[in-house]
Amino acid sequence: MNMGSDDFSDWSDVGDDTDSLASNLRFMNIRASTRSPPPKYSSTTSLPGYTSASKCIICQEKPPYSNPRTGQSYPTCGLTCAAVLSQQGTPRSSRSGSSSRSGTPGHTKATRRTPFHMAAYHSPRSIPFPIPQKRPDCVVCKTKSTHRGYLTCGLTCAEKLCKDGSDPTMCNPKSPNHDQCGDTCAEQAKVACLLCKCRPKNGAKYHLCGKTCHRIAMKATPMILEAPKGHKTYEMAEKKFQDAWNNVTGPLPTIKKIFKIIENDEFLKPYAIYRKKVGNEHFRYHGTKRECQLGVTATELCTSATCAVCNILKTSFQVSLAHTGGAFGPGVYSSSASNKAFSYCGVGGAMLVTKVILGKIRTVTGWNEVMSCPDGFNSVVFDRMNGQLNETIVYTDDAIRPVFLITF
Repeated sequence: MNMGSDDFSDWSDVGDDTDSLASNLRFMNIRASTRSPPPKYSSTTSLPGYTSASKCIICQEKPPYSNPRTGQSYPTCGLTCAAVLSQQGTPRSSRSGSSSRSGTPGHTKATRRTPFHMAAYHSPRSIPFPIPQKRPDCVVCKTKSTHRGYLTCGLTCAEKLCKDGSDPTMCNPKSPNHDQCGDTCAEQAKVACLLCKCRPKNGAKYHLCGKTCHRIAMKATPMILEAPKGHKTYEMAEKKFQDAWNNVTGPLPTIKKIFKIIENDEFLKPYAIYRKKVGNEHFRYHGTKRECQLGVTATELCTSATCAVCNILKTSFQVSLAHTGGAFGPGVYSSSASNKAFSYCGVGGAMLVTKVILGKIRTVTGWNEVMSCPDGFNSVVFDRMNGQLNETIVYTDDAIRPVFLITF
């Protein structure tokens, strides 16, 4: 029995339990930085009056800072002394007053903080240390400065940034007929978080960047997030659909849009419990009708009680609503063959990519062989025409959840 290739490393739900708090709040600008790294400092650097590379060049008390990640060294112990060095240009000169310990006339005793004279340092440009610059304004409120390394000034603006659906990368100018300014931004946009579009999504397994976007998304579930054409999520879902298509029902249709379906944790929890108990998870396709323009010109679910796709996204599949005249009884039907599921879409319909728990499978070879889930089994599979028109049926609500929406 050909069940198809079921690699779920790319089909996981949104979330990231490993993201730290700082990483949750941080938004990465998708544009690559062209700024050159600051020059390195070493003990061989010639600094008039400075004789010890083992002490901060300003306070002469703490050791100079060295970045353990890059190996880059600096002449000061931290930002406080760096600011003194960069703002004054010329360090404090030695103070005169008392004589040296030897009592030799004409020699002065340097204070603890100014043991050297650096008359050569007249301009901050000559200082081998990155000069602090004013951070840019928040891309949302445009009044406050961004938090260090962020696109926004705080969480309030971060949430607005995610909700308004705008592209915060703000490539300006953009390349003709493209959404980005060049190849670097275009490559990074392929792996951008589907919600904020700022930070990269958390590896191949997830479609959002971390806990902050996950938390923001949970406030608006159920919702759909478009994966733009060229995005890794789009390419993955498109390839899965095409590989599952058999030409026995007609030519491969052209996909217009692909959306990641975002559901809250309470919606997914029963499925997760059932998966742990029963196991044998696969992806399947389910074609259905649509009364609204969801996935075409709209991203908000409609309120119609008879719009199949919107009601599935609101409540998932419900066996109690299944047609009693099904070939294998009342259950939720799906297929490993995308062409079979597509035949149920009809004009203006939609395709749902689902995750299904099959558990122990009862394989049948003909119509009406069983009319309910047989005892000791969790699902029924009819591999009609060697799987080219596969029928997969589950009989419990917790065995299936929608993952992607595809429109044609």
